[in-house]
Amino acid sequence: MAFRTHPKWRLLTQAFRLSNAELNPLTLQFKDSRFEKLFTEHQVNRDFPQSVFYMIVGIFAWMTYIILDLLVLEGTELTHVLEIRAVIITSLIFLVAICFLPNIHTKIQWILSACMLMSGLGIIWMTALVAEPFNHMYYAGLILVFLYASNFLLMRFSYSVAVSLILFAAYLITAKQINPIPDWAFISNAFFLTVTVGWTVWTRYWSDYYIRCDFASSFFLMEEKIKSEKLLQSAEAGNKAKSEFLAVMSHELRTPLNAIIGFSEMIQQKIFGPIGSERYESYIDDIATSGRHLLSIINDVLDLSRAETGKLTVHEDDVEFCDLIDQVMRMFQEEAAKSGIRLSSSLPEGDLVLRLDPRLMRQVLTNVISNALKFTQQGGSVYVTLERGRDGNARIVVEDSGIGIAAEDLPQIVEPFVQVESSLAREHGGAGLGLPLVKKIVELHAGELDISSKLGVGTRIVIILPAACVAARSGGAPGQQDKVA
Repeated sequence: MAFRTHPKWRLLTQAFRLSNAELNPLTLQFKDSRFEKLFTEHQVNRDFPQSVFYMIVGIFAWMTYIILDLLVLEGTELTHVLEIRAVIITSLIFLVAICFLPNIHTKIQWILSACMLMSGLGIIWMTALVAEPFNHMYYAGLILVFLYASNFLLMRFSYSVAVSLILFAAYLITAKQINPIPDWAFISNAFFLTVTVGWTVWTRYWSDYYIRCDFASSFFLMEEKIKSEKLLQSAEAGNKAKSEFLAVMSHELRTPLNAIIGFSEMIQQKIFGPIGSERYESYIDDIATSGRHLLSIINDVLDLSRAETGKLTVHEDDVEFCDLIDQVMRMFQEEAAKSGIRLSSSLPEGDLVLRLDPRLMRQVLTNVISNALKFTQQGGSVYVTLERGRDGNARIVVEDSGIGIAAEDLPQIVEPFVQVESSLAREHGGAGLGLPLVKKIVELHAGELDISSKLGVGTRIVIILPAACVAARSGGAPGQQDKVA
């Protein structure tokens, strides 16, 4: 239990709790295979050149130890040892050479393990051939192999442990059974090799652990940085959109206000004579029209604001929807005629009663039809259809032959304070609140808004109200009745 209170253990267990970077405490591999693959690719790309360099250094070390063989050995023993060194050095050179093959870097851990295994088995081979008193001295070379592989070759923990245990067991069998060394030497060598293996396993474990923790921390830090950059971009885009909205809104509010104030002052100052002058009557009409327009804009702003904050409430009632469409269509009859636009509808015969908020749905129809007329040129058409779906829902379709919208811009037109083309909005007027408000109101009725459009062809808006909105007393024939406003 004392070990579990150690700061390193607490740090380790804390890291293990990371969802994506949870480590297996025995193998030090990430439990998430995708994260482990990502780490392996990163480490291979980072460590590959360094590992190849240390393999080359190891080859020169093997060549250097030939001097020791020449000093302590002679005769056939020296010949055998030199032959062993030649085989090992040739094998190591071959392993270094294959590192330069294409796509071989993914196998670097296996190559490093082979280098360590060959180097250690070469020393054990010498221990098996050389007679007393030199056979028990070669274990020192095995210690160097353990230390070199653990600290320089950058082998992963699991590979390093596996190869270390294989070499350790092979040496004990050789020194005890194949070419026995004195008991005192065997005990001494076994002790130092055990300490070396334990030390290298321990250092390799914590080295690997901190490398992996550092990678996980860097990865999550980079991930958070990317998220922050996206949020910053989103905030900047929102700020820009709101600035554009305020610019358009100030224009939209200022225009009717100027008319209201200007015409009011003319009447107030009696510029054209007494109040009874006929010219004032047209000004009063302009004042009323501007006032209603201004009120409509303010209502849209307030309703959208309430919808955004979840405070826009729906007061449901049974509404004869064909009559509601007729009322809204009549509002735009004169405007459509002046603009040379054919405004028509196709409604079901009989009554279609929907359970909804009449004020809000009137606002939906007004905004959609107004938008369609606004962006339709002279000689074009706007067609409104009401129909029942197969699953009992109600579908309101508004189609126009206007300027249309590019496919990539469709998602933006229902976003609050976002306009696809500010110059277009200024040309045709409008605050850019219509469709965002329509979407909110339709969603409050558990409905859906579908918009499709093509540049230069026109736009089709479909409002789908669920079957639950269709009142039980709806009746009438399924046929359609065409009307032209």
